[in-house]
Amino acid sequence: MKLKTFKSLAVASVAIAASALLGASAEAQTVVNKIKERGYVSCGASQGVPGLSRPDEKGYYRGFDSDICRAFAVALLGDKDKIRFVPLNAGQRFSALQTGEIDILSRTSTLTYTRDMVVRFVWLTLYDVDGLLVRKADNITDPKQLDGRTVCLQGGGSLTETAIQETEEEHNISMQKVYFDSTIQARDAFFGGRCDSYVTDGTAAAGQRASVAKNPDDYAIIRVGHTVEPNGVAIARGDDQLFDIVRWTINALLWAETNGIDSKNIDEKLKTGSDEVKRVLGEEPGFGKPIGLDDKWVYNVVKQMGNYAEIWDNNLGMNSPLKVERGMNALAKDGGLNYPLPWN
Repeated sequence: MKLKTFKSLAVASVAIAASALLGASAEAQTVVNKIKERGYVSCGASQGVPGLSRPDEKGYYRGFDSDICRAFAVALLGDKDKIRFVPLNAGQRFSALQTGEIDILSRTSTLTYTRDMVVRFVWLTLYDVDGLLVRKADNITDPKQLDGRTVCLQGGGSLTETAIQETEEEHNISMQKVYFDSTIQARDAFFGGRCDSYVTDGTAAAGQRASVAKNPDDYAIIRVGHTVEPNGVAIARGDDQLFDIVRWTINALLWAETNGIDSKNIDEKLKTGSDEVKRVLGEEPGFGKPIGLDDKWVYNVVKQMGNYAEIWDNNLGMNSPLKVERGMNALAKDGGLNYPLPWN
């Protein structure tokens, strides 16, 4: 889905990207070298979404998207904390990749046709739907009841606006939209009583309710729109080496979960696992050479960050305040959409 406001931005961005690629393709290929020379990964983050990407009281970014990006720092530099997060709103995130302000974008960004022509989405890391936060005291249980009511939302290219438009068309209602530059401003305005509702990604809505609301039980989440939003990790176009590293690092997280390998048992699995397990975890000399990494890069990633399930549970699932079910984000063998690619 595409917003009119995003179309013009995308057209301009495509033109910029096309001209840049003609004269700077060689420069794009040096991103991995730049990362290694400077000693850290620059990762695009949100401006504060609990459970996904948010700095704590000490400024340390926590959340699912943040930990996914830390896995790339481990793969490239061997240390999850050799990373710097750049907070970006919806309108800034893609241009930040194009200009080289960030190396990787891991920030609630939905893969669409238009966006993938501007930057390069590498992998889908989280499948989500749009959610509308409302106050239980208002007795709003159905989108039809939103006619004439106000909704706080982020402007500047967020797909949640399309979800509101779809809801209006489906139920023949009209909502009063109150736009903000960031999801943080929209969220705070809702909790401050300025709007009757607040629309954002469903997972983000669960995070806001659990972490920001004074009493989470006072709020409910209503699904709006019909599209499943496939959120993914993106890089600038034209960089095959970084693309490979990002893709296969995420694959390593899913592969480890599929094979029952986690941060706690990985050393035992390295001793007793199958030939494939030992190979992927670095026992085969030269395993990392084709991708330009250390042979034990997968071992290092899982040892430091855990597998996909650990990252999910620690930030969104059972070990977090959000308690979000895996649903579509479960492994394919468990009825979800996630599965690892083969290593052979």
